[in-house]
Amino acid sequence: MRQQPELSSEALDSDEMESRSLIFARLLSQIFNPVFATIAAYVLVGFHILDESGLAWAGGIIAIQTVPSLLYYLVRLRQGGFSDADVSVRHERNELYLFGIVSVLLTIGLLLTFGAPRPFLALTVGMLGIGVICGLINLTWKISMHGAAIGALATLALMYSNILGIVCWVCAAAVAWARVRTRNHTPGQVIAGLAVAALVIAIAFLTLV
Repeated sequence: MRQQPELSSEALDSDEMESRSLIFARLLSQIFNPVFATIAAYVLVGFHILDESGLAWAGGIIAIQTVPSLLYYLVRLRQGGFSDADVSVRHERNELYLFGIVSVLLTIGLLLTFGAPRPFLALTVGMLGIGVICGLINLTWKISMHGAAIGALATLALMYSNILGIVCWVCAAAVAWARVRTRNHTPGQVIAGLAVAALVIAIAFLTLV
């Protein structure tokens, strides 16, 4: 039997570092999941509403808009509708975009009906714009929703606090690296997600707040 060549200590160290970086990248992807980033965005707005109703509004919107999308994803994943938990196959993401857009439209209707504070309306309209633009792009090219979600949160945070905004943009850069490191996206796909989100959220708040 042919003996396998021994790896040098430098090669072993390199392999270990590569393995650790991949584990760290996957952890970042899970921590800054688009669902969690979206929830954080609404909670952030809730904290900056001047009366105690802010967090109540945030909780209601999360329940109406985010929870159904998360449950839909989990059910479809369990049914085998997605190739993997990251929904890496581009065309499999189309139904998620469609479900999310419908959910956001319903939320906007309820916010208008019950007279929600303008920042919540602006954020939700921004989420609709991000979903529509990214959904259309996804028909021909896979754009990063991790990038879009953390980009939206970081842009929003920068509007309320310079320090918090800088921290969130540092996190956004880390997420961008993570999505490339795990080979879920190319650098261009992640940058596109960040750029679309930043532009749409900025326009939504400048227009509606």
